[in-house]
Amino acid sequence: MSGRASAPSPAGSVSPAALRGPLPADKYRLVRHLLAGGASRPPEGATLLDVGCRGCELKPHVSDFAAYTGVDLMQNRAGTVDHVLDVERGLPFPDRVFDYVVAMDLVEHLNGFHEGMVELARVMRRTLVVVLPNLAHLRARVSFLLRGRFGFTDKYDLAHGPVADRHRWVTVLPQTDAYMRWFAGEAGLGLTVAHVNDGARKQAFGRVARALGVPPALWAWKVVYVLERPEPAAAAEPRA
Repeated sequence: MSGRASAPSPAGSVSPAALRGPLPADKYRLVRHLLAGGASRPPEGATLLDVGCRGCELKPHVSDFAAYTGVDLMQNRAGTVDHVLDVERGLPFPDRVFDYVVAMDLVEHLNGFHEGMVELARVMRRTLVVVLPNLAHLRARVSFLLRGRFGFTDKYDLAHGPVADRHRWVTVLPQTDAYMRWFAGEAGLGLTVAHVNDGARKQAFGRVARALGVPPALWAWKVVYVLERPEPAAAAEPRA
């Protein structure tokens, strides 16, 4: 894990302490840990938008502290997606309406990566959590070298016939880190980064690689970007 954090977190912000030490391997538990674990304090009546929610697996992890809304391109089997829509055509919500916006393994599916990020940030009032895969990982490199394709996913394969969902971008470190730093600067947002692995074997590999000083690009399976809108400056006290 690596991170950059700054000042103490007000209600609704991710505590810097939440990104120190071991992080949960499961991505849904990880989101809960970031938003409501440790010193992080959700605001009263918090709202959360899960973009690319699939089966709404995140909902039970956050529903005790935030009103959950799920958005996806397709309705799931249980019929629990609140809004079925194409994110690339825009989100049907006002500006800064959700305290938390979560996009796990979503943005790499969009033709307009940057346009998608702008739209996610538009509806976010406090915190945006974006999770991206890192295809510069050593396993991905070896897989492509030996097989001529990524053997652990079919999202990049040339399918026969139309495909409803696929990855449009090969997201790799350090490119995604550089983009997120630039985006946060342009949008006036704070940024914290965590390079993480899910699963016991991947976590063990990551620990050894970190100890040996191996760059995160070679061992991090996923990257978590936490973008936060700064609190408005308090009005100065009038002078007597």
